[in-house]
Amino acid sequence: MQFTLKQLAYFVAAGEAGSILRAAENIHVSQPSISNAIAHLEEVFQVQLFIRHHAQGMSLTTAGGQIMEKAKALLRDAEELRSFAGKLSDRIFGSINVGCFIPIAPVVTPELCHAYMQSHGGVEVNVSEGNQAELLSALKKGAIDVALTYDMQLESDVGFIPLVELKPHVLLAAGHRLAARDEISLAALTEEKFILLDLPLSDNYFMSLFASDDLKPRIYARTRHIEVQRALVARGYGYSLANLRPINRHSLDGSELVYRPLAGVNRGLTLGIATLNQVRKTIVVDSFSEFCREQISSEKIPGMTQP
Repeated sequence: MQFTLKQLAYFVAAGEAGSILRAAENIHVSQPSISNAIAHLEEVFQVQLFIRHHAQGMSLTTAGGQIMEKAKALLRDAEELRSFAGKLSDRIFGSINVGCFIPIAPVVTPELCHAYMQSHGGVEVNVSEGNQAELLSALKKGAIDVALTYDMQLESDVGFIPLVELKPHVLLAAGHRLAARDEISLAALTEEKFILLDLPLSDNYFMSLFASDDLKPRIYARTRHIEVQRALVARGYGYSLANLRPINRHSLDGSELVYRPLAGVNRGLTLGIATLNQVRKTIVVDSFSEFCREQISSEKIPGMTQP
């Protein structure tokens, strides 16, 4: 064999990152190992794979881009062969790259992926996070195999397996004057300060809830981070809206939170699994998807209180 699968994997990592330094950081391999792999492949294939740009990384040549697509297909086939061999012995082997929508990542993913690896000891689950646009881009680039996300602006080339609908809730400090209510209307909150989870598409969704009732919130703060949102609310800076209800009802500083259903008929968000239609699913991807269907439903969700 003139080249190895590992060398191809290093080459693909460099092509996706556009930099040997970033590729080394992404896959936790030394820069010389990646450089040597690329040099060896260029010698074997007798083509230049990259154009080096001074202080600006590197880009694939036309030939390099074509070889990278073939390399990625070969790596997928090799991974599927390993998984298939494992299935013959009643074990599934391999790895899967799971992308997760930012707010979902710290709540659902740890318990879900840990349980999957516990029941499938031969599989390694690699988790990353991003907003919806970043997840869809990662799917199309092959950087992730599946995305655990909501049904927000999914394009025609993306398949989506719905798992559970999550209705919006009001997030309050435990000592808030409305915390004792069984449910809370948006009208009752119009004079309160609103902490907006300010992610692309998420912000539009939350604002649409107000618009449907002809209301306008009094936005006090915006944040992209769920724990900042929870901390500000728990400390009494204002209220927020959320579809996720973590088991942990305390912010990171220990302040207590409460979640109350949002009164009225409100559009929820559907949590599910997104994959790219044109990519053939590996045995590991099918196995993980089936596991998600078993673990996430209207009766139970990892990391969350009962729906």
